[in-house]
Amino acid sequence: MKIYSHEIQDEKDILSARDRVRLICEELGFDVTQQLQVTTSVFELGKNILEHGGGGSISFSLITDDDTFLLEVEGNDQGPGLTEEKQEELLQSKGSSQTALRGIAAMKRLMDSIAIESEPGQGTTIRLQKRKPVASKNLARNVVDFLQKKFSSRQNPTLSEELRMQNLNLVQTLSLYEEKNQELETTNKELLDLKHQLEESNAELHNRTAELQEALLSLGDRTTEFAAQNRRFFSLLRHIPFGVVITDRSGLVSLANENFYTLFQTNEEEFTGKTRSEFLSFLGQCSVLSEAEWTKIFVSMDEEPQKEYTFQLTVSQAKTKTIECRTIPIQNGDKRIYGRLWFFEGQS
Repeated sequence: MKIYSHEIQDEKDILSARDRVRLICEELGFDVTQQLQVTTSVFELGKNILEHGGGGSISFSLITDDDTFLLEVEGNDQGPGLTEEKQEELLQSKGSSQTALRGIAAMKRLMDSIAIESEPGQGTTIRLQKRKPVASKNLARNVVDFLQKKFSSRQNPTLSEELRMQNLNLVQTLSLYEEKNQELETTNKELLDLKHQLEESNAELHNRTAELQEALLSLGDRTTEFAAQNRRFFSLLRHIPFGVVITDRSGLVSLANENFYTLFQTNEEEFTGKTRSEFLSFLGQCSVLSEAEWTKIFVSMDEEPQKEYTFQLTVSQAKTKTIECRTIPIQNGDKRIYGRLWFFEGQS
């Protein structure tokens, strides 16, 4: 026989349901300890509905069993439901010294029986029962009728009832405050840990910034040094008494000096950027070697790029001016080749 039902959508609804069950317990003759056990269980049941189901309802019913009746509290939530394994785990778990005061563990300890019914995706129902011996079933029915009428007509509690409700509210509020305080302490600890991590990261970033600044200063010095070397290099190219050409690893002409342009009657605009094939073809047209001999040198440069080569060229078809060409590889200490240097010296 259902006595009362209450929707649970926020914490105020939990407090209202708890106050109703306290009044029910008073009318049924439960002692103060039993009242506190039932109201605490309802409070934990309401929190469980909000936390795991996002909302639901709590109802109170009276069940007779020979000379005993049972106050049954049923909580229904709208959550994702539980598997059979999870239900069994919750019912068998005794909880730690801290968790035994909250949730399912507290309901098991405070009530005479607990049952869980749930299916994944169908929400969860939790039933709690508290026993109370009575003289007859008729008394139970009369109590139910009385409580139903009382709740339907009840508007304002008496002063003593209001004080009792305030005291009970204070106890439950303090319990809630303690729980929230523990959550805040945990959050504060996590924030402190995060702060330490940020401080360590900032220190590391500071060190990396200092290293980067040193690297930038060193790079600036190297850039200045390279600029000075480039100025000396181009000055040398201008004043060296013979023609010079620099080709990169692929054979592309990247640089030539004025003496080379003078010797071969060409200019920078026409010559710079010639491919390896174009450059060697240009030299082949000036070579005093036969086509077969020149092709042999051409192939040898591919097969043995680390070797030095020397050959004769002429500038004009009359061959009145002979030019000696010498080419050497550009390589580092590990013998890695980066290109070639070509030297051209005119001979009258």
